[in-house]
Amino acid sequence: MLEPLAHLNKRGKTRGFILFSLILIFSVWPDLLMSQEIHWIRPEGGERNEYVFFRKVFDLKDEAKKAQLHLYVDSRYALYVNGHYLGFGPVRSYHANPYFDTHDIKPFLKIGVNVIAVLAMNNGMETFQLFDNKGGVAFWGEIITGSEKIDLGIRSWKAKKSAGFDQSTPRFSFAKGPIESWDLRDDSGWNLPGINLESWITPIPVNNQSDWGKMRPRPIPFLTKDEIKAFRLMGTYPLKKEEDIFTFRVLTPDLDIGQYSIGRPALAYTYIYSPQKQNVNAGLWWGEYFLNGMRINPKQVEKTSYHRQEFDLNLNQGWNELLIKNNIIWGTWDFYLSLPSSLGLSVSPSKKIDDTEWFRSFVPLDQKLEQQIRQFDLALGLDAAVKAFPDRWRSHKKGEPTNPAKDLAWMEHERSLPLSSTGAFKEPLNFTKDQSEVVLFFDMGEIQLGQIFVEGNFPVGTIIDIGFSEELNKDGLPWLYKRHQIGAGLRFVTDGLQKRFQSFKPYGARYLKLIIRSDGRSFSLENVGMLRQVYPFQTVGSFSCSDPLMDRIWEASWRTLQICAEDSYTDTPFRERGLYAGDMIPQIAITQAVSGDMRLAKHSLNLFQDMYRSQMWEGKPIRHEDYILSSLVALDEYVKLTGDWDLVGEHYNNYKSLIGQYQSRYVNGLIKIDDVFIEWTTLYKRDAAMTAYQALYFYSLQRLADWADQFGWEEDKKAFLEEASKIKNSVYLNLWDKDNLNYFDGIKDGEILKEKHLTSTIWPVLMGVTDPQYHHSIVSWLKEEILDIGEEIRKEKISPYSAFYLFSLLYRYEESSAVENFIRKHWGPMALHNDRPTVWENFDVVKSDIGTSSHAWSGHPLFFMATETLGVNLGFFKDFDPTIIEIKPQSETLTWAKGIVVHPLGHVEVHWRIEGDNLFLNYKAPEGAKVIVNPKGKLSKLNLIINPEN
Repeated sequence: MLEPLAHLNKRGKTRGFILFSLILIFSVWPDLLMSQEIHWIRPEGGERNEYVFFRKVFDLKDEAKKAQLHLYVDSRYALYVNGHYLGFGPVRSYHANPYFDTHDIKPFLKIGVNVIAVLAMNNGMETFQLFDNKGGVAFWGEIITGSEKIDLGIRSWKAKKSAGFDQSTPRFSFAKGPIESWDLRDDSGWNLPGINLESWITPIPVNNQSDWGKMRPRPIPFLTKDEIKAFRLMGTYPLKKEEDIFTFRVLTPDLDIGQYSIGRPALAYTYIYSPQKQNVNAGLWWGEYFLNGMRINPKQVEKTSYHRQEFDLNLNQGWNELLIKNNIIWGTWDFYLSLPSSLGLSVSPSKKIDDTEWFRSFVPLDQKLEQQIRQFDLALGLDAAVKAFPDRWRSHKKGEPTNPAKDLAWMEHERSLPLSSTGAFKEPLNFTKDQSEVVLFFDMGEIQLGQIFVEGNFPVGTIIDIGFSEELNKDGLPWLYKRHQIGAGLRFVTDGLQKRFQSFKPYGARYLKLIIRSDGRSFSLENVGMLRQVYPFQTVGSFSCSDPLMDRIWEASWRTLQICAEDSYTDTPFRERGLYAGDMIPQIAITQAVSGDMRLAKHSLNLFQDMYRSQMWEGKPIRHEDYILSSLVALDEYVKLTGDWDLVGEHYNNYKSLIGQYQSRYVNGLIKIDDVFIEWTTLYKRDAAMTAYQALYFYSLQRLADWADQFGWEEDKKAFLEEASKIKNSVYLNLWDKDNLNYFDGIKDGEILKEKHLTSTIWPVLMGVTDPQYHHSIVSWLKEEILDIGEEIRKEKISPYSAFYLFSLLYRYEESSAVENFIRKHWGPMALHNDRPTVWENFDVVKSDIGTSSHAWSGHPLFFMATETLGVNLGFFKDFDPTIIEIKPQSETLTWAKGIVVHPLGHVEVHWRIEGDNLFLNYKAPEGAKVIVNPKGKLSKLNLIINPEN
């Protein structure tokens, strides 16, 4: 095992150039790293889901010659200058290494009164985009005219907390912050001149300034701001008015994933008045229900729903008690009860007709009382419940904030009464006072990532609810709550002045559902769409071949990568928007093949250093422990493509320390890990020594040895190689099935896990653990196994994620036919799913409600089309020399292919075709580049004719 190394600070032959680089940075760009005092509206910083306005008002006598504003916000900002929206930021970062943005505001200034306005949001909770959450801003800069200089420092601004944003909305999902709900009547004109600033304050320095490190300028370009109008109006209908909905909300702690996942027992009650004895159909949320002392159970219905269950309520004449017990999860209890509007029913915990109080709830958030709630028998009745818990019942009244996502899912439309034709949305839609409650459905044409907007003329107090989805449900409508814990909705309440209503945060969506309620007044809807916000990759690469299906798969893969690239790489634009190291390995590969822009990769790699710092240096356990090693592999592939050894040198000690942390976790010569991902299959993932993880650990040690060799650190190199050798031997002794020539999944508590997922064998072979004498036998076995991987979602033999490693191995042994047929079978349905497809998280999103329809890790067939079908070597688990262009195409099922691949040396065009026994191959490469052409597999057996057109 690796001994603690005494030479951590020995820098070998690169110490000098790293020091020189730092000197250069500080001499040429002295303000590259800077300290700025952080301010907010209180010394303690921000609260949960808190939105704060900041304004700078000034007069300009002359035209500005220069005007730059630098700003940093924890968590996010939207910047406006004289009402013009300039953008969203800053880039995601950790407090230890914050980034600021710089905006040229000169084009938006005017002579006279000017207003710079910032809407700043503090998550106040951990999200998968931003793990830190303190709340704070820093603004600085200046405007220079011919006669004056205006300071833009934070102390010259005014600030005020938004009164209109609902701070109590639940999380969008386990990975994202709260749903947006904004009543603009309380914040009207916040970014315009002429408002009363009497209640606005000068921003206040926050305590604990040391929470933030020195700031650095934004390391990547600003994201796009392309306005994408809704492609198609799918339908316009009146809102159904057959039910009355009664609701309340109780928040429970949700500041991190741990709190969010804890169940909190709770009680609630009300009485339902019925003018006569009758049976009533009611919609209810989850929970345990007792009506008049008798348990009631949901009905079996044809269409099951995650957000609503149907119940038969046998109501007596008069008041009927409804007692509810619920185990609150996901940070909120958004309770819903729907009753027919026409039956004379009323709801009141005080037995009052037309009461404005609807419910009372008891949510103690106290372990002792929670245990008493668990043990309480609801059959004892409502009086017994109130007597058992006499205090702290909370009243819930009509008019309290509701959950827009749930409202959108519960409210239905009169499908038989369309109000407009379907088709292209080109002209404004005008609605009379008799059409003041409408439901509209839109198709964006493809999945987009960006801020959702609505424009029109709406009377004050109009409620605009916007729901969104990736997919349509079985009724051909946006599939809201496809997964039960994802609340894809947002709300605006209009102020009567503003015409455009745009979400603060970006969202991933293709289909939109709008419910607009103007309370009996006419309105017009002029525009609906999204402000596309993605990384500005330039599309250089291309691909086409003799199979049009493969072309569509290439296009779907690149389309998906683009919407999974913003201020870092992300897994999906919809559910999480999280940065994952395992996902990023194929994302870097795809990016290099098509764009070659590695700036986003570098930024994401830097983020991983802060993300994993506590494990690297303190050994704290984390989720998905394989991903920290995946970040090392991603860094290794990045440096091979870019030659950026400075970045490796900067992070080397982090990974070296990580290896040191693992020394206490050996069991029988293998690393026991608390939690891994590996892939979405039934592979065991907790408290075990898993074979795939050991292979990844071995491969990481090999890469660290390569780095140490590059820097001349021989002692480190020797230690890493010795560690790798021991792991390799332990894997063979403990996990290799000598009889069947493949691997068991792992060991738990000294017992072999006898399942054999394909990944448990693929990774050791691909990553160099397995003796080469067994490779061909294993490859033959894999080819047979993947002919039928099963159909049950996340229980197949392999997933799209690990197929990246499968394809790498099969192509290594020139088994292109197996790969191409597998891609056709499993990616073909993705590519044919709709007119502008994206690739999916799992192999099916049609039959299953699990998984997203846009997941970048599944885009890797594009990479193999570039590197294997076209044959331009870019590395990734194979030898790669970036100073040479190797063109080694292989294909068993295609007759021609052509395209462009971005190599570190430049663009490489390849066009090959089979004619009889001849392989005609044309290529164009950067002038002076060394090019090697060597077809593989079936193509190698043909007569090679290079550049016949030249």
